[in-house]
Amino acid sequence: MSRAMRIGGQIGGPVLVFAVVLALWWAVTALGWIDPLVLPSPLAVAAVFWNDAGTLAFNAGITATEAIAGLVIGNSIGLLLAILFVGSPTSRRSVLPLAMAAQAIPIVAVTPALIIGFGNGMEPKILVAIFLVFFPMLVNGMRGLRSADAEVGELLHSLSASGFQRLWMVRLPAALPYIFTALKFSACSCFVAAIVAEWVAANRGLGYLIVFESSQYRNAEVWAAVIIGTVSSMALVGVVVLIERWAMPWAFSGARHTGRLA
Repeated sequence: MSRAMRIGGQIGGPVLVFAVVLALWWAVTALGWIDPLVLPSPLAVAAVFWNDAGTLAFNAGITATEAIAGLVIGNSIGLLLAILFVGSPTSRRSVLPLAMAAQAIPIVAVTPALIIGFGNGMEPKILVAIFLVFFPMLVNGMRGLRSADAEVGELLHSLSASGFQRLWMVRLPAALPYIFTALKFSACSCFVAAIVAEWVAANRGLGYLIVFESSQYRNAEVWAAVIIGTVSSMALVGVVVLIERWAMPWAFSGARHTGRLA
């Protein structure tokens, strides 16, 4: 199969599904099967994108800043804790139960307390995103670091390699698939966290826009904000996948030859 045909097949499938969903959306709203207060027509949503593009872009930028900051900081903390726990069983036994307990706290219960403590700016939204994304990286990072080949580690140890060299040359490369799995999950959940935090108290951002427009019964505006949040999250996942292919070209070489890109 040629490269052009392979790429066309990869693009054509999602485009076809999107076209079918859009057609069904238009049909059920045009025929009156769903109340416009529940689901506005795609033409009404498109009109919002045309008329309020500046407002949507500004609020989307605020939410994206909060989400990406939470993604970077939260995953950095999770990976550093994973490295610490794998290297130090004592710290793992002492701190890991606390991390698990923190993850069990409902996010909507944490958000008001953070807003009271840090104000109504971007800081509490970033902290909520950090709170939601660090644990998947912690769990996946620990599993990935432990999956490293023990014999290779022993060989480096016999060659007087330092702990950092063994980490950099053996453990981290072995953990990359697990790390990127956590990153792809976090790329979705960080936007959810930022939007939920904006619901509680905010004067800007997609979450604020959704709450405000809902109170005015302007569902077309609400759906426009929801679509932007969804597309932004998917775009961030795409960026993570591109970085994954750059960092792990060997993981995709076999799939490329068989025509099955992951």
